[in-house]
Amino acid sequence: MIEIRILCDHSDVPAIAQTVLGSVDATSVRRIPVAGGTRSNLLIGAEHRGSHDDCTVCDEDGMTLWFLPDGTEQRRPCTGLEYEDLLATGLLPHAPRRDVWRRHTPQD
Repeated sequence: MIEIRILCDHSDVPAIAQTVLGSVDATSVRRIPVAGGTRSNLLIGAEHRGSHDDCTVCDEDGMTLWFLPDGTEQRRPCTGLEYEDLLATGLLPHAPRRDVWRRHTPQD
């Protein structure tokens, strides 16, 4: 298990999330605004990237559609998180919420 902690400007969160989450398989994601209101702590629990053979997000090919900050879309490495999860955790541009996301496993 890997724990990744990143302190960055709010505006950089979508690009950083895309880069980091495309390199690992996330088990949990949390975004916490830092005092002052212009920066965020991005906390990612992860495991080494797997094969995505049983992934429901990317249809098992390891790639998925990403919505970029400029409004365009591009196929990028799959994060294993659905669009709604990315939105809820505040990892997309103009995401209104900052909920914690945790991957559920069969024993959960």
